[in-house]
Amino acid sequence: MKNKKPRLPRGLHWKSDSPFIWFKWRDDRGKQHRQSTGTDDPVQAFSFRQEFIEKQQQKLEEVKCTPAEMGKWPLKKAAEEYFNWKTANSSEATVEREKRIFKPVEKFFASDFRVNATTLTHIRDYQKQRRRHVSRTMRQPVTGRTVNYEMFLLRSVMTYAGCWNEELNTRYQPLREIKQRAGKVASKNQIKTLITTALANEYWQLAMYCGAVAIGTGCRGGEIRNLQLKDIDLEEGKIRIVREIAKNHKEREPRLMALAEWGLRNLLVRAQALGANEPQHYLLPLRLVKSNSPRDPNRKFDVNRPMRCWVRGWRKLTEKCGMAGFRFHDLRHTFRTLGAEAGVPLEVMMAQLGHLDRETSLEYVHVQNRALERAKQLIESEQQEILLAAQGKGPQVVLEAGQELTPEKKPVVH
Repeated sequence: MKNKKPRLPRGLHWKSDSPFIWFKWRDDRGKQHRQSTGTDDPVQAFSFRQEFIEKQQQKLEEVKCTPAEMGKWPLKKAAEEYFNWKTANSSEATVEREKRIFKPVEKFFASDFRVNATTLTHIRDYQKQRRRHVSRTMRQPVTGRTVNYEMFLLRSVMTYAGCWNEELNTRYQPLREIKQRAGKVASKNQIKTLITTALANEYWQLAMYCGAVAIGTGCRGGEIRNLQLKDIDLEEGKIRIVREIAKNHKEREPRLMALAEWGLRNLLVRAQALGANEPQHYLLPLRLVKSNSPRDPNRKFDVNRPMRCWVRGWRKLTEKCGMAGFRFHDLRHTFRTLGAEAGVPLEVMMAQLGHLDRETSLEYVHVQNRALERAKQLIESEQQEILLAAQGKGPQVVLEAGQELTPEKKPVVH
């Protein structure tokens, strides 16, 4: 005979297909839900239900609050609410990246600083102080472009809370941005040095293999980092960049140069050794336990999430090769330049790279023109003697006895 279940307080009930105690609740739209307490003890279940209902009531009050009331919130709380809302319109990766970018703004203000207390003076002070900071990853002063993006996020949070007023809208001035038309370009010898140096040091090999993919496809670091096994097709010699990770939000299929295929094969071997075997697994799994040794048996990876970056390994590798300051993104510029010098049409290169703005397109055409000018000079140097002969300035042809003019040497009669 089955043991009879104890009688429950009002609001709690047993569910026939579950050993736990359940209860019903309604959300802010009036829709009813069933929630498990995760326990079969009536006292613990009642306590769980009370705490759960209180949290839902608090969320309901926050949802119903007016912008004026939201302006009294601490900046950190308002930012959290804004980013939660933004997930409805942006990918999770984008929102997480913006959260990290917004961290310096949150640190600048006190934890209880209200959103509606932000003034133009605060913003200008932040701009001045932030520009004096040195980036931990880039090891150089924070650029005006970075500060402007952080202020863009602050403005978005304040607008969401109804606190970006007319004075701020009129008098706020972003910092001047100095944008270079093109990045650095590595020579063939420099690329060979990067590869041979990394092959001799296992700590740098991951960054080097990723670099081989970049210089053999023109892909961005973020696109390579977010590749899943199902996006790689070595037999067809191409990879798929899905719209969620593409900068212009358009899917494309870059072709693999031999160097990129070599790098991908090595990365695939590494991924399989880390347990990435399913199509949805990432080529570069996320490392959960920090360790400087690639052979550490205690290292753990999550194959369902991509790694964050390889900045440290790349920086040390480039410094060792005497290329300090050469960014990973500069490999994309190198690929583009090699294509321009080889005479690849702009339309073809745009399909491969996925995005070229107007300035980049002009730079590409400029490199192509330089390559054509060099080709012209080489051909003209080979034709110099012919031109002098045609102009009557070259040496006269003296025929020996019995020798006849070949068709190429016969004079043209006008």
